[in-house]
Amino acid sequence: MKNDILPQGDLLRQLLVKSSITTSSINQLMREKGVFLGHNEKNNSVPLLMKSIISPRDFNVLYETQKTKEETIKYRTSSIKCSSDFSFSDVLGGEIDLHTLISDKYTYKPGYQVKGNPSFYFEDKDTAIFEFELERENLLSDFYSNTTSHKGSITLKKTSENDIQISVQHNSTSKETLEVNNIVMSVLKERLQNNSIIKSNDDIVTVKYNHFSNTSRIQFFYSFVTNFNIYIEFMSITDIDLYLDENVKSHADIKMFLDELDNLKLNGKELQNHVLLTKMEYFPKLIFGAIKLKYSINYKGIEGFAIINLGFPDYVKNKDQTSEFQISIDLILNKNNRNFTTENNTRKKLLEIFESKKVESYGLFKIK
Repeated sequence: MKNDILPQGDLLRQLLVKSSITTSSINQLMREKGVFLGHNEKNNSVPLLMKSIISPRDFNVLYETQKTKEETIKYRTSSIKCSSDFSFSDVLGGEIDLHTLISDKYTYKPGYQVKGNPSFYFEDKDTAIFEFELERENLLSDFYSNTTSHKGSITLKKTSENDIQISVQHNSTSKETLEVNNIVMSVLKERLQNNSIIKSNDDIVTVKYNHFSNTSRIQFFYSFVTNFNIYIEFMSITDIDLYLDENVKSHADIKMFLDELDNLKLNGKELQNHVLLTKMEYFPKLIFGAIKLKYSINYKGIEGFAIINLGFPDYVKNKDQTSEFQISIDLILNKNNRNFTTENNTRKKLLEIFESKKVESYGLFKIK
């Protein structure tokens, strides 16, 4: 943020109406000011804040809330089956001309630019990492910023316990960083194929939406509703993006309720106990696009809570049947543990835990 002037009126509204500033964030700020509203919607709270003078601290809290939300890392993983052994340095040692590859993808100028000329580096002989940062133009620029920076990365790990495989971890913070990750992955696939290390795209294994039936997809999601690791304890499902399969008849018990709906956004404290979701005979009609789960954490003396978002984001956005499974992790740690190193290490451990559970559950519930 480069502007030193505190915004008021419509300039403040530009920040408050952003989806990354939640109703609960605004209401918390209002309560701290001693203002309690009977109705908590933004339609009630935003006009009041627009007419008031907020302090530098209040504005910083709101701005950092938005920034943190935008910078939340989303994780996607896959594995690549290899037909022969190889060295990462031999396959990935050459330069990747990202700027040209991005430019070739667009008829007109893309709305972002990768900084510098990033390339793979090798943490050890079995680990290759590609990290980058891009600058995105805000076409609908506002008071706060004309450009924003976003980071992304790809981590490759080679394993050879039985067959030789590469585990792939995509870290993205925006749709542009995910796009760059996909461009880098296309280069990786081409080089692996040119070196006869993989034979076809069939050698790349990714968890996708269409790998499940409606019933098995719910079972896959519900497999996380347990205490499957000593460091975490399941508390509740708090959000579900739920859609209805128009090609499947509703169960007689819920037909009158569901036939008037296209989708449901469920929010609550313990949705795992919701009557709609506890009877398996209802499942064929129900499509789970994403769920949010809350866990308590106790890892090496670090205590707090984790909000885990699991889902198929491209299905939620545009009904893409080939949408890849994605994980994001929000941490609420105790005050003494709130520092970058602790949060980063905890997030890495949680990702490892949930990745292991994902692989196990995928093997149990996939249909193809």
